[in-house]
Amino acid sequence: MHPKRLLPLALAATALLAAACGTPEEATDPGSSPSASAPASSPPPKPKPQPEPSRPPSSEKPVRGIVSAGGAAEGSLETTATPLPDKAAIEAYAATLGTSLQTPFTTKATTLLAHVPAGQRLYAQTVYDGCESPDPATITARTTGSDVVLDVAAPKGTNIQCLVAERSVALLSTQEAPVG
Repeated sequence: MHPKRLLPLALAATALLAAACGTPEEATDPGSSPSASAPASSPPPKPKPQPEPSRPPSSEKPVRGIVSAGGAAEGSLETTATPLPDKAAIEAYAATLGTSLQTPFTTKATTLLAHVPAGQRLYAQTVYDGCESPDPATITARTTGSDVVLDVAAPKGTNIQCLVAERSVALLSTQEAPVG
């Protein structure tokens, strides 16, 4: 066909498509189109703002993290967690760790400390020695008397043999242990 003959056909096809689809103003979600009985000029009703439910501080999600470093597996794992209420406590705890853990631990603990929910306290505990780091989502806290104990699930399917084991320190915010 000759190009001059195709032009009218293309224009006619475009006009048919535009008529079938409607104007851009009419192109809306079919479920949100106004009904025939509602006037087109009235705005849709605004949803009423819902008040945010008040939650006690203890219901806020805890902050958590794992810091691991190779060559830091010195001594036994701790049996109880240490509270970290401030930067000085973080630095004092870091000094008890192997050299390769001190800087990453201090950085992570300081970051988490800034996000601890009201009514909670940040705790740290050495929890695992191995070739892989545990998943931070598996950290849980329990109290035994006046102590907080952090538990963590060991990595699954660890078949890796390593020359130098990593020490992992768990960080978790939770309610303070009862004094007594």
